[in-house]
Amino acid sequence: MPFSVEQIRRALARHTPQDITRDEVSAEAAVALVLAGADGDLALCAIRRAEFPGDPWSGHMALPGGRASPEDPSPRDVAERETFEEVGLRLSGEHWIGPLSDMLVRLGGSGPSMALSEFVYYLGEERPDFLISDEVAEAFWIPLSHLWDPANASRLEWQRQGAKALYPAIRYGEHSIWGITFRVLTLFSDVLDAPLPYLEEVPGPGRGLG
Repeated sequence: MPFSVEQIRRALARHTPQDITRDEVSAEAAVALVLAGADGDLALCAIRRAEFPGDPWSGHMALPGGRASPEDPSPRDVAERETFEEVGLRLSGEHWIGPLSDMLVRLGGSGPSMALSEFVYYLGEERPDFLISDEVAEAFWIPLSHLWDPANASRLEWQRQGAKALYPAIRYGEHSIWGITFRVLTLFSDVLDAPLPYLEEVPGPGRGLG
């Protein structure tokens, strides 16, 4: 679907993000939706996480971001710091478009809650090269047209605690975008008033946390 930067700016300007009360959560994290490219040919920065034993999101497709550190002044600072550390993209006020609503995430599906904040940026018409860290296996500029193409809507089967479940997903090459990242993209699509084409309802909080 062709989007313009101005269309996204207007949509974010109209949006009233919902915050989560921080006394409800045990941890905080933030991600960046980093856009680049010309109008009608915008692309989103996505990563595939490196694989580490014991990491529940090991090897998953994701957005650049991570958990807050005590020295981070705000969730937005978390997103910008983590984006630079993971893929070498330096975000500043000139790139800022706006925030999405906070998301409540259940760690491990039924464990403590984490507040996830999401922020949208635009780098310009050029798509910069990535400088990835050892936390990242691969980084991609995925066209928004790919994410909104019904031909790429899919399902992913995931087994947890002996039970299998199907989750909505977006195919990208050999990989699937699902879980938390799919939920963030769904929030973004709702703000744009351009729903993503998917095959079943997005899992509620505590389910499908990819």
